[in-house]
Amino acid sequence: MTDVRIKIIAAAVKCFLVNESDTLEKVAQEAGVSRRTLHRYFKDRQDLLESCKNEMLDRCNKAMTEAYESENDPIKKVKNMLFAAIEQGANYSFIKRLYERSSFSEVESRKEFGSNNVKSKWLTIMKNLQKERRINDELTIPWIFNLFGSIIETSIYAVESGDVARNDSKTFAWTSFKGAIGLKE
Repeated sequence: MTDVRIKIIAAAVKCFLVNESDTLEKVAQEAGVSRRTLHRYFKDRQDLLESCKNEMLDRCNKAMTEAYESENDPIKKVKNMLFAAIEQGANYSFIKRLYERSSFSEVESRKEFGSNNVKSKWLTIMKNLQKERRINDELTIPWIFNLFGSIIETSIYAVESGDVARNDSKTFAWTSFKGAIGLKE
């Protein structure tokens, strides 16, 4: 990716995080380029938003992979992955509002859902914890997956609204998630 393209995407993220309806003119101004230059790299607003979404997915995947690899204990892995997703989600929350979160069946059927994919690793941890009876076996894995995503979203929105401090949101998210799935540490 060229430096100008990266700069435009960063400017778009900054603008849209504050105001989802900011104009491309505002994004170009924030990036320090002309609108014409912006259109050399992005054909329209949707193209730019799609690039922001891809950037978010790449960064979130990287952060969650690092969180996964940072620990050997599966519970600490899940906790760190939750925190990584909250951090990345907070940086790109406008994307969540513009694109609906995928359902479990859509995620599971995608090609990207391979053995190296962070979601696959997360799901494997959950299945293993369930087999070990460390989490409630009455809950299905799709339910737990959607619950995980909902807790991330709740954490992000609680911070954005000013109801909860950013550091507290992670503690509350972890307490909520482990309680909801009956996690035995």
